Amino acid sequence: MTIKFSRIQILLTGILMCVSFFLKAQTLDEMQKLYPGKTAVFSNVNRNVEISYSKGFPVAKATEVSEMFILDDKANGMYNKDKVYHSSFNELKKVEAYTTAPDGNGTKKMKVSEFKTQSSSSREIFYDDSKETSFDYPKVAKGSITHVETEHFNKDIHFISPFYFSSYLPVANATFSLSFPEDMDVKYIIKNDDKKNITVTESKKGKKKKIEFSATGIKEYEYFPDAVSPAYYAQHVIVYVSQYKNEDNNIVPVYKTVNELYNWNAGFLKDINTTTSELIKKVSDSICKGKTSDWQKAQAIYWWVQNHIKYVAFEAGLEGFVPRQATDVCSKRYGDCKDMASLLTALLTTSGLKAYFTWIGTRSIPYTYNEVPLPITDNHMISAVKIDGKWIFLDATDPNCIFGFPTSGIQNKQALIGISPEKFELVTVPVVEPAKNIIIDSTFLTIDKKLLKGFASVDYLGYYGSDVYSNLMFNKGDDERVYARRRMAKGSNKFIMKDYKITFPDTLNKTANIKSNFEIPDYAKSIDDEIYINLNLEKLFNYTPVDTAKRKIAIENDYLSNIRQVHILKIPDGYVMEHLPQNVSVSNSVVDFSIEYKQAEDEVIATQLYVIKKLFIEVADFTEWNAAITKIAPAYKEEIVLKKK
Repeated sequence: MTIKFSRIQILLTGILMCVSFFLKAQTLDEMQKLYPGKTAVFSNVNRNVEISYSKGFPVAKATEVSEMFILDDKANGMYNKDKVYHSSFNELKKVEAYTTAPDGNGTKKMKVSEFKTQSSSSREIFYDDSKETSFDYPKVAKGSITHVETEHFNKDIHFISPFYFSSYLPVANATFSLSFPEDMDVKYIIKNDDKKNITVTESKKGKKKKIEFSATGIKEYEYFPDAVSPAYYAQHVIVYVSQYKNEDNNIVPVYKTVNELYNWNAGFLKDINTTTSELIKKVSDSICKGKTSDWQKAQAIYWWVQNHIKYVAFEAGLEGFVPRQATDVCSKRYGDCKDMASLLTALLTTSGLKAYFTWIGTRSIPYTYNEVPLPITDNHMISAVKIDGKWIFLDATDPNCIFGFPTSGIQNKQALIGISPEKFELVTVPVVEPAKNIIIDSTFLTIDKKLLKGFASVDYLGYYGSDVYSNLMFNKGDDERVYARRRMAKGSNKFIMKDYKITFPDTLNKTANIKSNFEIPDYAKSIDDEIYINLNLEKLFNYTPVDTAKRKIAIENDYLSNIRQVHILKIPDGYVMEHLPQNVSVSNSVVDFSIEYKQAEDEVIATQLYVIKKLFIEVADFTEWNAAITKIAPAYKEEIVLKKK
């Protein structure tokens, strides 16, 4: 996905003039004219990475300067705070920050005096022990420029960070350069630059080569709460060392293909679970007792790890790459994703199943291993087991994921399955079909004057069921009632839940049911001898059409889904059906939707079906998406009319 630029494509001479103007536009008036209505702009972002040899091994030093030009006083309170990220693999050697503010006919430099460093870990990341150093810029006001300058030392060239030209603010000028020894092979991948805004220049001086990437006038990326992550559409460059020559003049491959990445990954497993311990054998035998099929054994083991091992992240240095021994994880009853993968794999293998460590990236990462054979392509470790010729992906960090389902965030992602120290398989994780992620809502309604009374029974299956289980882990007592009301509310904001009951018919497959009685005052409208009522109490497909002129970023769904709602209204005594709305249906590559009405004796039945068929609603799908909205929106306003006999 690429960002749409407002800059018109013009002749080469015009482009050069434009670049020159960007470079010179450093006054407040010039910047405000270039970026009308903007609060601030990154006037200059420059990163230089220099790779050299230390004791025969390549290391990298990165220096970066970032300057933000404040164009409006509204920036005060919005852009005062800043952060610099670093880790044990990417050590922060220097950070200097200050604000340059107008002062009479000149400027005044005010340095940042206090820096605070703390952990910046995330549940999604299994190999990163990142930290963040935060600070506040003094006197952020119109006309001032914030400046931060850093120096990082990268002691392992497996981890050269991508450079992002796009940001949350416009970027006037951005440059990323990489210098390296002439006997080193460096590759790069430019992402999301269909309009060729990024210029690449390669040069050589002495025994050093240099690649420089530069761009000007980069539009800020837009934020949408339902959008894919910025890596899918923000302009950025990925650089990596393919190979180099060591002191003995031998070629050392680093990341030529996915084979080198796998060899590097597999090296962290060489001493893990090399023998079967008595504890693992005992636990495996106990879990699998009475289980006759491979499916039953694997399901029982998965459920046991989910419910007996607590997720706790450990991500310091190489500790973030090397799983702990299964025996230790089992004894201590806690671990991170790779530790849970270690225990799962050991228990499954001991029970006689074919299970393997597996690297994978969540859907926030847009790359495949074939395209980007680098550590940035994954951020997670799971276990994969093969049963009856089919791969099943097991992620025990989600205590409520159903056996046979991948966790929702790894659907359609490429998994790197470690079969042996020398062999691996690349397998795409399947997407769970809509028919397995279901909400079935059966609601029975009666009318008492303007008061609508109802009883609803709602079943949740698949990922929907898992969501209910996960939410109820943290919502107890009064919070449980609040959660139940949120799930059951419909009709209007006057909805009153009278009572409720939550049951779990099948805990292994995470099915849930919520029942409640409710009332909605003033929902039915009476005019003379007629009653008007909208039986679409919950508008499942209630969206604003996408502005296709502005939005160029895909919509992401957590999972495919199938919702069926049936609202059954008992016709009040003394009334007959006067008007029944027409049925409506839409079916395209993105969505299936229908509302169907029918009368059965003294009841009116309105059935609403809503099926989401794609994880990503791409820009190319927006026309179909909008057409569906246009057709469905009027249908939601339709009412049945009952007339007094």
